[in-house]
Amino acid sequence: MTVNMYYSYQIHAMHGIYSLLLNSCRLFQQYLVDAYGYIELSRLEFYEQNQGQLRSAFVSGIYDAISHGDTESRSIGKRVLLPPSFVGGPRYMYSHYQDALSICREYGNPQYFITFTCNVGWPEITRYMNSHHQSDVSSRADIISRVFSMKVHAFITYLKSDKTFGPVSTYLYTIEFQKRGLPHCHVLIWVEDSHKIKDPSTIDNYITAELPDLISEATLYGIVTRYLLHGPCGLLNSKAPCMKDGNCKKKFPKSFLSATVFDKDGYAHYKRNSVFVHKLPNGIEIDNRYIVSYNKRLCCRFNAHINMEYCGWNMMIKYLFKYVSKGMERVRFVINKDVQCCQPSTSAEGMVVNEIKNYIDGHFLCPHEAAWRILDYPIHERDPPVVILPVHLPNIQSFFLKKIPVLNRLLRIRALVVVCC
Repeated sequence: MTVNMYYSYQIHAMHGIYSLLLNSCRLFQQYLVDAYGYIELSRLEFYEQNQGQLRSAFVSGIYDAISHGDTESRSIGKRVLLPPSFVGGPRYMYSHYQDALSICREYGNPQYFITFTCNVGWPEITRYMNSHHQSDVSSRADIISRVFSMKVHAFITYLKSDKTFGPVSTYLYTIEFQKRGLPHCHVLIWVEDSHKIKDPSTIDNYITAELPDLISEATLYGIVTRYLLHGPCGLLNSKAPCMKDGNCKKKFPKSFLSATVFDKDGYAHYKRNSVFVHKLPNGIEIDNRYIVSYNKRLCCRFNAHINMEYCGWNMMIKYLFKYVSKGMERVRFVINKDVQCCQPSTSAEGMVVNEIKNYIDGHFLCPHEAAWRILDYPIHERDPPVVILPVHLPNIQSFFLKKIPVLNRLLRIRALVVVCC
């Protein structure tokens, strides 16, 4: 934590003092990535050097090893663990996935899934950049992270106080970072039973997938056409990034519908009339089939890309929770010159599963995530909290392998008894 506080101090501007570091543009981005990489590696090194306090197995596994005459205790619980206390690790995210399922068992299915994306055009960011005579917003990932953290807090507070969708009974959110984009927040909202959706037409009061009126809703029209237009893709642009095998991965353009309906799986298809058309600067005309679903009140309030989806169906709840808790971007590949090198190793060392090394090799780190983690902002929050109870089946309680020599001696004694008998 001391190292984290040191770098957090370094990336804060000081009144009346010129900082060469904060004015280094892309070099500052590299500094953020290197700084947090050092912090993360120091934390992982601690876990790697204290595996004796983390390595564990079930008691039944110890009994089975002894009964089968296994005299090598190294094979029991054999792996390098990355525990769930490490923020952002696979076990950490999986624990939050289980917490989400626990909330779902208590409160039922969530009603709304919201994706709230940062907007570098917010006046807070623009005002800061102008006051410091800087024009490259992308080079100040620290300011983007600080402002977005405040916006996320204000967003959750507004959902609870304004009761946009009714009284909020519980919520959870996760912060994610795009490879070359901006941070965004995935939010799941549960509302009281009195405000749950029971009829498809009720969704139109909260979710819209059409262009607003240019005259009566001029401000909202500008927000929607700036942030909530998908593509163009399909026949209008076959080379769009979302295109794969001739089709849009996001299934745009959508179909025109005169009213919101539920399909046989309970998925909502929003109303999209064929009346309104928006003309892009390049001359392409966009209609309601390319509009991302949104909530008018939230978009006007926060002036950002806020995608709204109704998720009250039953088939996709586990997928939705896994999507929210899937963790950061990870890429892993190996280049081998010799084909024989690709064969699985049969040595004792090759059988070790090193979760720490797998995390380091596959973790992608961007400047926005580095700044967010250096400033020690949470990447996950939920309300109410979930408490894990120490309940287990017979002989399935955890047994920590702290004293390996003693366990070796126990196994050897057991083996001698078996041989003597």
